[in-house]
Amino acid sequence: MKDISKVLMKYLYRREWKEKYVTLSQIAEWTKSGKYRSRVDAARGFREISVDGGMVCGPMAAEELPKVMPANGAGPSYTGLVLLSFRVDEGVETLERLRRTVNLWEQTVLSFIGAEGRSLEVIVAYRLTGGGLPAAEPQVALFQQYAYKRAAEFALASTGFKPVEVAHDGSESFRISCDEQVYYHPEARPIEMVQPREPLTDESAQMVGKPAEVKLDTEVLPGYTRREMDATKFNFICRELANGREMDEDEYLMTLAAECRKAGIDKELAIKDTIAMGLFFKKDILVRSAFNAAYEKHPLGRKNPVERSLMHQQLLEEFLRRRYMFRRNSVTGDLEYQEKYRYALWWKPLTEEARNDINNAAIEEGIKVWPKDLERVLVSEHTATYDPVREWLDGLPAWDGRDRLGELADRVRTQTLGWRENFKIWMRSMVSQWRAGRDAMYGAQMVLMLVGGQGTRKSTFMRMLLPRELMPFYIDRIDFANRKEALRALSRFLLINIDEYDQVSKAQTAFLKHLIQRTDVKERKLYSTTFEQSQRYAAFCATTNSLVPLKDESGSRRYMVVEVSGVIDTDTQGDKAIDYRQLYAQIVEEIENGEEYAFTGEREQQIVAQNADYYETPNVVSIFEDHYHKPTAAEEVVLMSPTEIISALKLNPANHSYATLLGLYLRRNGFERGDGRQRRLYKLAEN
Repeated sequence: MKDISKVLMKYLYRREWKEKYVTLSQIAEWTKSGKYRSRVDAARGFREISVDGGMVCGPMAAEELPKVMPANGAGPSYTGLVLLSFRVDEGVETLERLRRTVNLWEQTVLSFIGAEGRSLEVIVAYRLTGGGLPAAEPQVALFQQYAYKRAAEFALASTGFKPVEVAHDGSESFRISCDEQVYYHPEARPIEMVQPREPLTDESAQMVGKPAEVKLDTEVLPGYTRREMDATKFNFICRELANGREMDEDEYLMTLAAECRKAGIDKELAIKDTIAMGLFFKKDILVRSAFNAAYEKHPLGRKNPVERSLMHQQLLEEFLRRRYMFRRNSVTGDLEYQEKYRYALWWKPLTEEARNDINNAAIEEGIKVWPKDLERVLVSEHTATYDPVREWLDGLPAWDGRDRLGELADRVRTQTLGWRENFKIWMRSMVSQWRAGRDAMYGAQMVLMLVGGQGTRKSTFMRMLLPRELMPFYIDRIDFANRKEALRALSRFLLINIDEYDQVSKAQTAFLKHLIQRTDVKERKLYSTTFEQSQRYAAFCATTNSLVPLKDESGSRRYMVVEVSGVIDTDTQGDKAIDYRQLYAQIVEEIENGEEYAFTGEREQQIVAQNADYYETPNVVSIFEDHYHKPTAAEEVVLMSPTEIISALKLNPANHSYATLLGLYLRRNGFERGDGRQRRLYKLAEN
């Protein structure tokens, strides 16, 4: 491939982003010479640079580096270049090993360590079969989509590393880096591909580059050489003879030689291993004569002393590594899988149907496998754990400084004091809960409750709080009567919306208070003797049409009631679209900068005071307030006990709950008591 392709580069000049086209050889030269070394060092955390009057390093410094879009050429035209970006967190040695493998590909045009020092950027070239590239936009889009997927599949199959998933629509880009070992091969051979005719889907995906299958009849364990397999068989024969009947030295030697022949073990290897045993050390002639006699009389056999169960187990594990990838979703606890060697790559739940398909595929390769064998391999510590929330948050860009969190709060029309700042703190508490880990001391212990009329889009607004990628972890229907499932929801969902909160019973409200205060989830699974601890992820919100949703004053500090005074703006089209990546980048940065993410002290007391208007007042209290009030200094005072008040109000004195509720109301609202023997009496004034 001649270096005639010019690619688009965007760079910062006097605080303005400009564009120009550069060659790949220029990019390779800048990367090797370290033209942007100071900024790259800052991106890697080695130093700080000045940006807009402030000192920054890390990802924010990387934003200042020129950005190259290899699929966009001069003209503009399509280049056929595909960018593969491998993120490697295992260390420098792993990164260098991956680099060496990639540089051996004859299709690699350019490779170098990324700007932040934790990735390998690789460019490969594609062409149409027979030469040339598509020109029309629809054909270009399809060609780039298929080219990326095929390149990603090839990379995964040959390196074991999956490239970072990108849009693969030509918008993918990399930052100029600094790497003295940059690899540039202008004569790399482009990969030829016919022009695709339809969008890439799972149904249209095809198996490609599938490696040779390991059949059981080879009698060689996966990853073993023939010599290593013979040594394994020899060890198994020795173990069987040691556990069998007692034999003298001559009988043992002849039996060992005969069993080695039946197993097809190389004679010279068997002789050397036998001589190395303590029993026959330095008895070369004796051993060789015994094995020569055993091997010369009969041809080599095919008996395998290795247990068939072990052979099948090893072959099953190799089959699974070769054909699939598995991971455990740390939020849902479910297993997910992905087939290798397909154009379309995405993770799917490991359902019962998928398990059966995998079992059948193993049987087709001659591996005897039962469902329990598959479970034994997958449900183990060897299956990698994947945290979708952590991965999404870690992939956020640097915050651009725009207050999107405040803009989101402004969509809600309300007269509730402090709404804007309180909403920001609540959102930070939710994200802090996600990032807390299993050892969190505090959870997101405030329930955001929107109160308002029908059709004000309260529930829609709650759904808008999560980005599309995290919406599978949103739920608005929880059965608090099923306490075990409700507890489990704390670790399986990110946001629990208690829709129509007024339908929650008083007994369930007490249990909900317990859930809100929990910082983790401990449960004992069926047939298990130990408790397992899981991280709590869930934050709570609620919606209701009732203007008096609160039933228990003692738990009021756990609720932030916000009365909606109009229809909430839930339009997300055009200019009103929510940039969730920037929204959450703001939240994360504010948390890291020490902004409030918990309701404490004066702010919590303010919320409790505002909640006073939203209590469900018992009838006995309403009747009392119609007849009595707290006396002023100039008013005549009446001393009465709660029981006497009930009698004066002509209520049923047999209903003891009336006196209890009234006594609680009088104490909480600061009614003064009498002195001495009149201590049980409250000071009242008649209306």
